[in-house]
Amino acid sequence: MTTSQPAPGGQMPVGQPDVFGQPSAPKKSKLTWLRFAIPVLVVVIGGGLFLFNYVTGTGSAQAGDCLSVTEFSRAADDPKKIDCGAPEANVKIGARVGGSESCPEGDYDTISMTGRMSYKLCLVINVKQGDCLKGFISETAGYQKVSCTDPAKDAEVVKVANAADKASCEGTEATKAAVYSTPPTTLCFKTA
Repeated sequence: MTTSQPAPGGQMPVGQPDVFGQPSAPKKSKLTWLRFAIPVLVVVIGGGLFLFNYVTGTGSAQAGDCLSVTEFSRAADDPKKIDCGAPEANVKIGARVGGSESCPEGDYDTISMTGRMSYKLCLVINVKQGDCLKGFISETAGYQKVSCTDPAKDAEVVKVANAADKASCEGTEATKAAVYSTPPTTLCFKTA
């Protein structure tokens, strides 16, 4: 009876019979599972990030939702969807229109989102009577709610009316009005 000798290094050549006359199976790498796990992991993480961004970003935002906007400029971070009662919720979506469409009539701030889905958000300042703001007179800064005793404040909300009519501010200390047709709202501000 002849027996095969192991190859140098102590292993039998693949397909050659071992000492018991059975052909040896090819050795499988212990890391073979990585070939399958890495692509699955990439898809799961990518999908999770997309879903998180969709839920917290503006992708799913509709009229009535509130956002936190730190700056109204192309260089700014993307706005984040936030609960309307949070202090950082400085704007509310009055309307969401197609990327090339115009906002309804009014004094809306706008943010245009481009990409796979292009759209424009028409934004109403999210305030109530008695709120004070910093950044109101700025062209690009996001509105910040501050204490009315804060020396940095530049506007105070003296009236909020559920009508799109600048005349709603008559008889108040308002020096500026923001009028929105959708939803019908007039914000009356006393500016610094």
